[in-house]
Amino acid sequence: MISAKARFGLWLVLVLALSLWFGFKTLPELRLETDITGMLPQTAPDAAVRQALDRFGAATGKRNLFLIGAADFTTARAAGSAFAQQLREEDRFTEVQFEISRDLAQLDEGYGERRTLLLSDRDRALLADGDRQTLRELALRDLYTPSGLARARPFAEDPFNFYGNFLSQMLANQGHIELRERLLVIDHDHRVDVLVIATLRDSPFMLSAQQPALDAITRATAAAQAVAPQATILSSGILRHAAANSDRGEREISIFGSLSLLGVILAFLLSFRSLRPLLLTLVALGVSSLASITVTQTIFGEVHMMALVFGSSLIGVAVDYSIHFFTDQFRDPPNWTGMQAVHHVGPAVIVGMLTASLGYFAFFVPPFPGLRQMAVFCIAGIFSACLCVLLAYPLLAGKGRAAPPPIARAMRTVTRLSAPQGRGWQLGLLALAALAIFGLSRLGFVDDVRSLQSSPAPLLQEEQQVRERLGGGIDTRFFLVQGSDAEQVLQREEALRARLDAAIAQQTLSAYGALSRQIPSQQRQTDNAALLAAQVYAADGALPALLAELGFDDTVAARDRAVFETARTTPLTLDAWLASNAASTWRELWLGEVGDGAGSVVTLSGVRDVAALRALADELPGVQLVDRVADISAALKHYRSIAAIAFACALVAIAIMLMLRYGPRHGLRHLIAPVGGGLLTLATLGLFGVPATLFTMLALLLVLGLGVDYTVFLSEGKESRPTTLLAITLAGVITLLSFGLLAASQTPFIRSLGLAVLLGVGYTWLLAVLSSAPTASASAKIAVGKS
Repeated sequence: MISAKARFGLWLVLVLALSLWFGFKTLPELRLETDITGMLPQTAPDAAVRQALDRFGAATGKRNLFLIGAADFTTARAAGSAFAQQLREEDRFTEVQFEISRDLAQLDEGYGERRTLLLSDRDRALLADGDRQTLRELALRDLYTPSGLARARPFAEDPFNFYGNFLSQMLANQGHIELRERLLVIDHDHRVDVLVIATLRDSPFMLSAQQPALDAITRATAAAQAVAPQATILSSGILRHAAANSDRGEREISIFGSLSLLGVILAFLLSFRSLRPLLLTLVALGVSSLASITVTQTIFGEVHMMALVFGSSLIGVAVDYSIHFFTDQFRDPPNWTGMQAVHHVGPAVIVGMLTASLGYFAFFVPPFPGLRQMAVFCIAGIFSACLCVLLAYPLLAGKGRAAPPPIARAMRTVTRLSAPQGRGWQLGLLALAALAIFGLSRLGFVDDVRSLQSSPAPLLQEEQQVRERLGGGIDTRFFLVQGSDAEQVLQREEALRARLDAAIAQQTLSAYGALSRQIPSQQRQTDNAALLAAQVYAADGALPALLAELGFDDTVAARDRAVFETARTTPLTLDAWLASNAASTWRELWLGEVGDGAGSVVTLSGVRDVAALRALADELPGVQLVDRVADISAALKHYRSIAAIAFACALVAIAIMLMLRYGPRHGLRHLIAPVGGGLLTLATLGLFGVPATLFTMLALLLVLGLGVDYTVFLSEGKESRPTTLLAITLAGVITLLSFGLLAASQTPFIRSLGLAVLLGVGYTWLLAVLSSAPTASASAKIAVGKS
C-alpha cells in the first residue's frame, strides 16, 4: 500500500509538470475562440463545398454594411461621406466603399477597350432579333432626355449606351437598392439611406480586434452625426454579434464561476467549520482548472469561449470527491485519518469519476468541435480533482472532527426521510409515474439550428431591419459553381443566371450576385462580338446609320469600329479583371482552385422557395445549392438519434461495470435513479412545453454518469449511511447550483444542457435516496460536536 507521503510526492511531481507545461507551452500559445459556428459540425462531405464555405465565409465575415439615413438625399450623402471618410482613416478597415467608381476610372481600368464587347441582356436580345429600330429609338431618347446625362461614356464613343446599360445591369435585381449619383441608395418611409460597405482588416472573432473596430465605428458615427445630427446609422455584419457573444461569455464565466465558488465556500464552512477542507478543495479546483485549460489547448490548439462557460459547471462535479472525503470524518471522528478515508471512500470516488467521464465521453458522439472541447475540458478537470483527493489529501487532511450540531441534525433528517414508511410515498411515486407518462406524451423535439441563435434581440432586430430595407440581404444559402477552368465556371454561371432571372420574375427569389454579371465568359464576349459586328459595326449596320442621321463625320464611325476590332481580337480574361481595382467588391465570389478545377459562388437574397432553387441546381452541371442551415439542422436531428443510441450503449456499459462489482441484481438496481431521473427530466420538459434538443439528450448522458455516482456512493457507504447521505446531498446541492446557473445562460445550447442537468440531478438524487435500501447502520450513532 502506497504511504501518504509517497502519494503526496507523486502528486507534487504531477502538479509541477503540469505547471511547467502550462507556463512554457500552453500560456504562450493560448488562443480563445469566440466564433459560435466553431461549435457546429462540419456537414459538407464534399471537399469543394468545405473549401467554398471556408473561403466565402471568411470573406463575408469581414464585411460590414451600414445604412446612413436622413430626411433627404443631400443630407444622407453628406453624412455618409463623413462616415466613410472616418472609417478610411481607421486602420481597422482595409477597404471602405461609398461611391461606386467615383470617376469610373476603376471600371475603365478593369475593362479598358474591351468594354465594347460588353452587352446587357436586353441589348443582346435586341441585337439577336435584329431590332435596329428599337436600338435607334432608345439612343435618340437618351440623347434628347435628362437620362442621357448619366452616361458612362460620351455619346460619340458609345452612341447606343451599350457599356452604360451593362454597368446598370450590374446593379439589377439588387433588392431595393438603386444607383443615384454614383451612390447606392434606398428610399423608404419618406427618408433616404445611403449604403457604406466596409471590410475589416482582421477576423471579427479575434478578441483583440473587436473593441478597436467597434470604437472606430463609434467615431465614424459621431462624424456622420456631426454633419447631420438627425442622421441614423444601421449596421449589418458579424462583428457586433461576435463582440456581443464574447462579452456575454466573459460575463457568464465570471458570474457562474463566482457564484459556484461562493456556494462551495459557504457549503464547506457550514459543514466542516474548518478552513483546511475548504483550502484543500480550492487547491483541487485550481489544479483541475489548470489541467482543463492545458489539455484542451494542447489537443485542439484553442479553447472555445463556450467550453469555458460550460466548464464553470465543473466546480459542481469536481468538489464531489472532496465532499465525500471530508464527510467521511463524521463516521468515526476520533480515529479518522486521511489514509483511512481513502480506503473507505476511494473506490467510490474512482467509480464515480469513471461513470461521470462516461457521461462526458458521450459528447464525442456527434462531430461537434465545441462539444468535444467541453468533454475534454471536464474530463481533464474531474480526473485531476480525483487525483488530488486520492494523492494529496491523505497527508494534508489533518485529524477528524465531529459533525457540527446543524449538520448532525441534517444528517438525521435526511436519513429518516430516506426510509419513508407506509403507503403514502408509494402512492406518491405512482402519481409521479402517471405525470411522467403524460409529460412524455407531450414532449416535442426541435432540431432547427436557428433555435441556437444567441445574439441579443436588439442586434437581431437591427439586422432584420437592414435586410428589409435592402430587400433581402445576403442569404446564408448560395450556389457553388464548379468547372474545369475559369472559362467553364463563367459559362455555367451564365446558364445559371438565366434560370435565376426567371426565378426573380416568378418571385421565388429577390436578387443574386454573380461574377459573370461583371465579367462575361470569353465565349459570351465572342458571341457579343459577332452580334455587334453584324448588327452595329457593319458598313450597313446601326452605328453608321445613326451617326449619319445625327450629322457625325464618317471618321467617328471608323474610329469606333477600329476600337471594336482591336478589342475583339483579345477578349478580357477573368484573371486580368480580378487583378484590377474594378473587381475589389466582387473578388470574394471567386474561389479559385476548388477540387480538381475552379469554382465560384453565386450569392442569393430573399429566397422564398428553397425547393425550387435546389431543383434548379439539379438541372445544371457543375452547380449545387449549399444550404448550411438546412444541413446542420439535419445533422442535429441525425445526431440526436445517435445520442439516444449512445445513451443506451452507455447504459449497457455502466450496467456491466456495476454488475461486475455488485452482482446482477444489485448492479441493475443502481440504474433506477439515473434512468428514472432522465425520464422524469424529459417528462417535465414535456409538461411545461419546453422542446428537447440534441443537447438535452447529451445532458441526459451526463445525468446518467452523475446519477450513478449517487447510487455507487450509497452502496459503497452503506455501513455509514448518514455520512454518505450527507455527502451526496451536499454534492447534489452544489451541482444543482452550478448547472442551475447554466440554465440561466443566454446561450441556447448551454441553457438547454444546464436545464436538463439541473432537473436530472434533482430527480436522480431523490430516486437514489429512495431506491437505496436502508441498512442497520442507518440508525448508527452520529458523533456530534459542539457548535
